Amino acid sequence: MKNNKNFWMYAVGRFISLIGSGIQMVALPLYILDLTGSGTLMGLFSMLTIVPSLITSPFSGILGDRKNRKYIMILMDCGRGILLCLLSLLVIFKHMNITLLFTAQVFISIMDSMFNSSSGAIMPELVSSENLINANSIKGGMDGASMVVGPLLGGVIYSFGGIKTVFLINAVSFFVCAIFSSLIKYKKNISQKEKMSAKVFVNETSETFTFIKNNKGLMQLLTFSMIVNFLMVPMLQIIFPFALKKSIGFSADKYGYIIGFFTIGIVFGNVALAIYFKKLSNKSLMKTGFISQTIASIIGCTFLCPKLVSTLGGATTKLFTILIISMFLVGFFNAFINTPISTNFQKMVPEHMRSRFFSLQGMLIQAAVPIGSLIYGLLLDRVPYFNIILTVNLLLAVLVAYFIVTACDEAYQPAEAV
Repeated sequence: MKNNKNFWMYAVGRFISLIGSGIQMVALPLYILDLTGSGTLMGLFSMLTIVPSLITSPFSGILGDRKNRKYIMILMDCGRGILLCLLSLLVIFKHMNITLLFTAQVFISIMDSMFNSSSGAIMPELVSSENLINANSIKGGMDGASMVVGPLLGGVIYSFGGIKTVFLINAVSFFVCAIFSSLIKYKKNISQKEKMSAKVFVNETSETFTFIKNNKGLMQLLTFSMIVNFLMVPMLQIIFPFALKKSIGFSADKYGYIIGFFTIGIVFGNVALAIYFKKLSNKSLMKTGFISQTIASIIGCTFLCPKLVSTLGGATTKLFTILIISMFLVGFFNAFINTPISTNFQKMVPEHMRSRFFSLQGMLIQAAVPIGSLIYGLLLDRVPYFNIILTVNLLLAVLVAYFIVTACDEAYQPAEAV
């Protein structure tokens, strides 16, 4: 991997871009609150970061399979950078309003979708098959590090420089990513295909669904990923803030540290994969990750029991330490699951269909999160938070056990890409 210039141009450009996006992700809700004072508008903006991307994902995938993925990445980076520069100018000249901001976010979300479908599909073409899991480990570690650095910088930069500075920094991060992408040596053999039409769109999307349906290992992995995201992501976004801040009484900064250690765990897990565990099979890595993460999650969950919280004295340093260690371990072993699964997806899906697959995968997984959030929100008004956390962890334990026992060999160790 050390001498693979293409991979490092891809990974470093992505890392810089994700830091810029992380800064803006934290700053924008603060700006909307300062501008309008409306929680409803904050929620609406959050929806606009997802919905346009979901709607355009199938088209983005088809485009990524038909056109040069490198050029799509560069074009989307430049487009987002230019749009953010315009937003910064609007703020400087005091012409910014909530309508313009929301409209810009719709276009940014669409460009995110187009970039992600090509970015996810191009990586297996930049590294050899035997180095793919190592490359994914490095990418996963860098992605996790950007998720720590970006949000940490976001509040500080917004406080001292305002939203115009945030927009400019993120714009620069996109332009830098475009420069790194342009240095990748990549040629795509684009075969002559029918011109895009509604019929072609339906046929090629249907072809992707049929391929997934007929590939048992791929179907098992995709279904497992969707269910886990449906259960886990909303719990981290809805139940944990309620439990840690409102019920137990941790301050906002300590809550942030507890959640942050999950991401730090992912970073260290991917570093461990890249350095110490890269020779292990996908099957060994995934089974170790499944079992270890489940145990760490159940132990951490136990310490959220109201009676045990009361015994420990509430939001004490002792409970805080236990929770950050638990979250670190959950994140650490999460890398042993997600990185091999990503590698399997990249190997199992043929190159000519890869953008479509990753677009559909992202759409299905993202669509499950708002549904889960709504269900958890309704439950939280009627059921004690610990009952929900305990039930979800037990469901995940059963799901993991079922997957380990029933998953076919292809789900653990795919054949070479066709």
